[in-house]
Amino acid sequence: MAAPISKKVYIFGHSFVKRLKDFIRQDPSLRYDLGLTGSPLIQYSGFPGATVDCLRNKLQDILDFVPDIVILVVGTNDIYNPNQSPLSVASAIRDFVDTLLFVHGIPRVIVLQTLHRHSPTCHTRYPVDIHWFNNRVDDLNSLLIDWLNSPPHGRAYLWRLKGFWSPECIRTHFADDGCHLSPRGQHRFFTNIRAAVVAALKQSI
Repeated sequence: MAAPISKKVYIFGHSFVKRLKDFIRQDPSLRYDLGLTGSPLIQYSGFPGATVDCLRNKLQDILDFVPDIVILVVGTNDIYNPNQSPLSVASAIRDFVDTLLFVHGIPRVIVLQTLHRHSPTCHTRYPVDIHWFNNRVDDLNSLLIDWLNSPPHGRAYLWRLKGFWSPECIRTHFADDGCHLSPRGQHRFFTNIRAAVVAALKQSI
């Protein structure tokens, strides 16, 4: 009997994906296949500074891989732009998801919740008014929950990231720039992505 074909997962997005891939490479306790049974084939593609438009321009990368599941990590760089509104960013993400689902037939798409930023403790290249930014993030996530976690998007979902919101997690899970993740934050991010993939494989979302 032929061995079952492993599922294919594409984790696709901005610098968080690249940083996670680098972190997995350096941490012997983590595995690129997320330690999942069946050893799914998982591709990581992260582009620092990537916006929705940037990722759309790299759509062929996804299509060439022919994934069963796409995990999108996008929104932070778009919502930073004052010329964009939460509505325009959410609309662009929804349109990209629709393209993957209904034009190219990707079986399942999960969009990860956009995280808040926090006050930096070091110089940062991209300073931002934290209150302004986080209010916009909340509006973006709320719109995506309403749009993706309901029909006709039965094969799409906004995954709520766990372990990044309490004062203690904010102190320990974010890097000094207040935007990227600390080593503990990377472990938590890895755990969230693993949980999202497991849920998608079980079709429980």
